[in-house]
Amino acid sequence: MPHVGIDLEQFVADPYASGIQRVLQQVAAHWPVHEVSAEFVIPFGQEYLLVSPEQASGLIELAFIDSAPDTLRDAVAHRVSELAETSLRVRLGTVISMFSSWLLPEVSYLPSVIERLQLFSRSMPTAMIGYDALPMTDPANYRFRPGTAGQVSSYFRHLATVDAVTCISEYSRQTLINRLRRDRGLRTTVAHPGGDHVHIRERSETSADSHPITFVRLGTLEARKMPREILEAFQATREEGVEARLVFVGSESASDHAINSALEAAVHHDNAIQWIQGASDGEVEGLIAGADVFLALGTEGFGIPVLESIRARVPVLFAGIQPAAELMEGRGAAQIPDLTHESLVETFRHYSDWSVVHQLTREVDPKAVPRWADFALQVAHDSVG
Repeated sequence: MPHVGIDLEQFVADPYASGIQRVLQQVAAHWPVHEVSAEFVIPFGQEYLLVSPEQASGLIELAFIDSAPDTLRDAVAHRVSELAETSLRVRLGTVISMFSSWLLPEVSYLPSVIERLQLFSRSMPTAMIGYDALPMTDPANYRFRPGTAGQVSSYFRHLATVDAVTCISEYSRQTLINRLRRDRGLRTTVAHPGGDHVHIRERSETSADSHPITFVRLGTLEARKMPREILEAFQATREEGVEARLVFVGSESASDHAINSALEAAVHHDNAIQWIQGASDGEVEGLIAGADVFLALGTEGFGIPVLESIRARVPVLFAGIQPAAELMEGRGAAQIPDLTHESLVETFRHYSDWSVVHQLTREVDPKAVPRWADFALQVAHDSVG
């Protein structure tokens, strides 16, 4: 049976909850151990810990329980120390000799991670998971610390040259081929992340709803996800007298502080606008389930929250590059005409009507979302060629 080594250093070094970490956690939770054996590898002093997919899943899950950076790092470090008491600890030479292939499942600019990938590529097939935005496609989304350009370049060079890449969407695959110039002869597949980590919720439709429609938008406030455009269109609708609520869930923009300032000011002046940061996994699920319409606008490599919303029977409005929403169009997701200010204003105006939202909600099919087991199986097969 093939034996895959999966690098877990990036998460341990910088744990946080995002779509990438969701993919990582679910790959671990659903790894097809009866078809492809695997162990997650964590540097530990001069040695390496080898932990099972189940143990790795439990470790990564900490990020979705406690998203406060300091306490999360402490929790992860403590769990790694516990794992070190019971896990096999080996030297680098043993790691190289025991695996038949190597997988880097996260985006990582850590020199140690990149050097290990390069070292292992000399003796075994190597694989990666391809995510969304690249510096050459979304430069506004990236702010690199001085002196790190070489590490960043090395990561993307490997993404273009490793033996296999499992892309989270066709958009991601085309970006690798067209912008990173990845050789079309190399194995570059597409597998959609799942949404079945969220339990299907039941929603009752009432004929006379007493509260305004609540729109929710989930994700970091990076420019490519259009938070400011969403905010300005909603504000224009409110000025017309439309009764509705808008909830932003996610961390601030790391690359455009003007976005953060604009949202802070809007929250201060209108109690119909809310911004929630640092929510736990359970809190995010509750916020989505408590909304009436989910917004997926701008550019996403895939868009796992779209699937989470549909599992909660909350319909999705989308526009731009939204692979998950496109996949679910007509089964919970509806496309709006475009992303102009006028179109966004009309969207808020039109979907602030309960009769319209009820009609959209009836189309939601939570059982149609992709499954994590299928995604993990494709990653496993790609990793071994």
